[in-house]
Amino acid sequence: MKRFKWTLLSLIAILISHSLIAQNLTIDKVYTAYLRNSGPILQKEEVKGYYLFYQSDKVDRHTDEYTVQILDENLNKVKEIKFTDDKSIQLLESSYNGSELIFLFYNKGEKQLDYRIYDMSGKMKYDYTKEIDKKTKAMLENYERFKREDGLNKEIFDIEDRGFITIIPERDGSHYTYEIDILHSDEKKQFAYNPTDDYKFAQASYLGSNDSVALFEVLKKEKVSNNKFESWLLGINLFTGRKAFEISTEKEEYKFFPMNISTVQGSTDYMVLGEYYDKDKTVVSDNTLGLAIWIMDNKGNVKIRKYSSWTKDLGKFLNVNEKGRIDQIGYLFFHRIIQTEDGKIFAVGEGYKRTASALGITMTALGALGGTVGGNGVTKLVITDMVLLQFDKLFNFENVKVYEKNHNNFESPNGMGGDFVTPQIMAQIAKTLGRFDFAFTQTDQNHSAFVVGYTDYERNSDYRGMTFHSISYANSNLTTDKINLASKATRSIVLPGKPGSVMILEYFKKEKKLDMRLEKLN
Repeated sequence: MKRFKWTLLSLIAILISHSLIAQNLTIDKVYTAYLRNSGPILQKEEVKGYYLFYQSDKVDRHTDEYTVQILDENLNKVKEIKFTDDKSIQLLESSYNGSELIFLFYNKGEKQLDYRIYDMSGKMKYDYTKEIDKKTKAMLENYERFKREDGLNKEIFDIEDRGFITIIPERDGSHYTYEIDILHSDEKKQFAYNPTDDYKFAQASYLGSNDSVALFEVLKKEKVSNNKFESWLLGINLFTGRKAFEISTEKEEYKFFPMNISTVQGSTDYMVLGEYYDKDKTVVSDNTLGLAIWIMDNKGNVKIRKYSSWTKDLGKFLNVNEKGRIDQIGYLFFHRIIQTEDGKIFAVGEGYKRTASALGITMTALGALGGTVGGNGVTKLVITDMVLLQFDKLFNFENVKVYEKNHNNFESPNGMGGDFVTPQIMAQIAKTLGRFDFAFTQTDQNHSAFVVGYTDYERNSDYRGMTFHSISYANSNLTTDKINLASKATRSIVLPGKPGSVMILEYFKKEKKLDMRLEKLN
C-alpha cells in the first residue's frame, strides 16, 4: 500500500509536468488488442487513470511480447510494463483493484489457469495457478466462444486494495458445480471455496462485497434433467475464505431472486435488489410478481424486506401486465442500484423480451437434416429500452423514466439452456456474455452525482452508426447527452472518465494501433 501511495504522488508530479494538456493518445505497433482487457483505474469510485493490455511484438514463432500501458486520467503515459510469453497462452480477463493489476491467462497445453498480479511499478508480486480437468476445460472454452471481445470484465472481480475474486465453473461427471477463489494482493494468500452439498447442479453469480464479506447468488437443483431450481444467498468471508452464511431466498412470504447489491451508506449492511415470486412458483419457470429490496447484515440476517408489485406499484407509472411485462419494453434486468448523497435510491434497468429466433429455428432444422446440432437455440432475447427507477428512503417508487433506443437481438447459444428457462434466467446468460447495451455506471466517492452510460445503433437520415448515450444525475436533476461513435476502427469501447467526460478507446487492426480520446458530456 505504501508503494501505491508513492505511485500516486509520482502520478501527481507527472500531471503537473504535463500541465494536464493531454486529451488524446495514439499507440502504434499493437498486434492484437482485446478491449475487454483495458479499463479505468479507480480510487474511491473516481477515475484516476487507465490500464491497457495488448500484444506489442512477435519475438519468434513460439513467443510473443506483451505490454501493459498505464495512463493518467488525462491520457498521459505513466508506466509501461513489458513481458514475453508463449504464444499459445490466452489472456481471458484483467482487472484492477485500486492498487494492483491482475491478469488471468489460460494455458491450453498444460490445462491450467494462471493468475498474475502486478503492482503499479510493473513488478509481478504474486502468481497463482489452478489446474483444471478436461470437462472443466471444455466448459470454459464453450463460454469463451460466445463472449464479445469488447465486453467488460466478466470473470474477475476486484476487492478494493485487497485482492480479487473469481468463479470457476466445474464439472465432475454428471455433477455441475463451481469454485470461488479469493486471491489476495496485499500478501501471498489464496482461499478456495467449494460447496459440499449433494446438489447435482449449482451455479454461482457474484453480486458484490463490503469490507469483510462477498455475496453470491447461487442457483441449485437436485437433478440436472429438471428445472426445479432453488435460489440461495451465499456469503464468503474475505479474510478466511470460509462460508459466513448461506440462506435460502425462498423461505419467506415470497420467493426472491437477487440480481444486484449495494452497500448501505454509513453501514456495512447490504441493499439487495431483485425480483420476487409466489411461494408455489420457481425462479426459472414462472413469472415474477414485482421488485424486491432486502437489507441484510454480514451474518445473513434480513432486517428489511420491501416488495413492490409490477401491477399495483410500477403500474402507476407504466403499463404493466400481471406477468410483469411492460408495454413495448418487456421485462427488466437490473444492472446497478445506487444510493445518492441526498438520500435518493436509483435502480438502473434495461428491458428485454423473449421471442422465437428465425435464425435458431433454421440452423436447428439444417443441423437436424445433417445429423448435427445447430449453434443457436430456437429462442432469442430482444434487448429493448433503458429504464431508470427512482425510490424514496422507504423504497417506494417515486419516479420512472424510460429512455428509448433501438432494439437488438441476443441469440440463445445452443447448450446454454436458453430454450428451457424463463426470460429472466436467459437475461442472466446475456449479462454474463456482455450482450446488453448498458456500458457502466460512474459516480464520485460521495455519491453526489452519477452517470449511466449505454450504447445504441442509430439509423436515421442524418446519421447511421453506433452512439454512446449518457444519463446524468446532479443537483437533483436528470440530463442526457450522446456521442456519435461512427469510425473505421475494428473495435471500440467507451470507458468512464474524469468528472464530466468519458474515454473512447478504438483499435485499428489493419494499422495496428490504439487511439484514445476524452469526450465531454453535458
